[in-house]
Amino acid sequence: MRTLLMVGAAVLLFPATVLIAFASLSLPAAITVTACALGAHLTLFGLFRRATMTLLIISALVALQGIITGLFVLFPSTLLVLPALHGAAARGNRYVASTVAVLGPLAAAARYAIDPSIVDSEFGPEPWLLALLLLAGCAVAVTLGLLRRAELRTVELTAAQLDLEQRERSHREARAAAGERARISRDLHDVLAHSLTVIVGQVRVARFRTEDSAAALQVIEETARESLRDLRGTLQSLRDPDADTRWRVGTDVGSPSPTWNAPLQPTPSLSGLPALAARMQDLGLVVHRRTEGRIRPLGSAAELALYRFVQEGLTNALRHGEGAVEWREIWEQDRTMITLRNAVPAVDRGSDGLGMGLEGMRERLAAVSGVLTVDRTSGFAVTASVPYVETRDSGDRA
Repeated sequence: MRTLLMVGAAVLLFPATVLIAFASLSLPAAITVTACALGAHLTLFGLFRRATMTLLIISALVALQGIITGLFVLFPSTLLVLPALHGAAARGNRYVASTVAVLGPLAAAARYAIDPSIVDSEFGPEPWLLALLLLAGCAVAVTLGLLRRAELRTVELTAAQLDLEQRERSHREARAAAGERARISRDLHDVLAHSLTVIVGQVRVARFRTEDSAAALQVIEETARESLRDLRGTLQSLRDPDADTRWRVGTDVGSPSPTWNAPLQPTPSLSGLPALAARMQDLGLVVHRRTEGRIRPLGSAAELALYRFVQEGLTNALRHGEGAVEWREIWEQDRTMITLRNAVPAVDRGSDGLGMGLEGMRERLAAVSGVLTVDRTSGFAVTASVPYVETRDSGDRA
């Protein structure tokens, strides 16, 4: 489209310029004017690549025509200065365009005023009127160019804003995906670390204490079933992300093994802590539990985080062979704190070999605005502190 416009301007303006030049000037002057006009038309093709340079070249060629005759303003090809001004104001140096728009008409009017042939013939308008007309035309060209410049800048800023939003969206999606992977990793770790610790311990009982092998095998079976239920619940959340996360896949009533079409069971909560403590004591870990204060609502996510915290802490104590764990719950005015402490210094449990020990606890608690603290001054102790959830019904729970 741009090329078509420039070709059209050349077809309309250049022949008329040649005709006027050869009709009114001497042959050498006419040839010079024709060469300048042709150069101006060819230079105009570079307007969209180097607008300021194009304006300066066309202005110089028009000025050369002005040196030859004061009537150069009548040559149609002189109009090429206007699109050059527009292009420079829109895409090039607007200060250069403004300067040319002011000095050019003044210089043209001055040349027109001192040309002897024009003065003697009294042809055309007064020089001051010609200056006003040329200034008005150049002002319109520059103004339209500045408006186009603002439009192009707006388009550029809009594109940059869209690109920035796209990048931020990609970053948010990447962070969400990383957070989801971390959540799945913590869930799988919590399930497998606990169940495998129990299973390994019971396998040892079955091997070395024949009289207790039946009970040990039963514990292994129950632990494996529960692990399968939790794993299937995690996988179900991946397959159906819109499902209610408060429930997980369970087993059919009377079914000996978990199934994919089994009814849903609630995820672990604080109500399951007594059963967890009883199971650990059955496996040989002595648990001394003490509760202080009034139990208050926490919310399903916070209760799951605290359940997993206790499960991880007791599982670590069982795996490391610690005989007794002091379990203390303190329900304060604004938060609850659970501390698991053993008197025997143990190995560093910041990692269980997979890098998911204390760090996994910390991440899970942080997701519900909780805090994990570790104390190694007297034995080994971990404390989870989680704020209460504001609810309309703040009654006590059983």
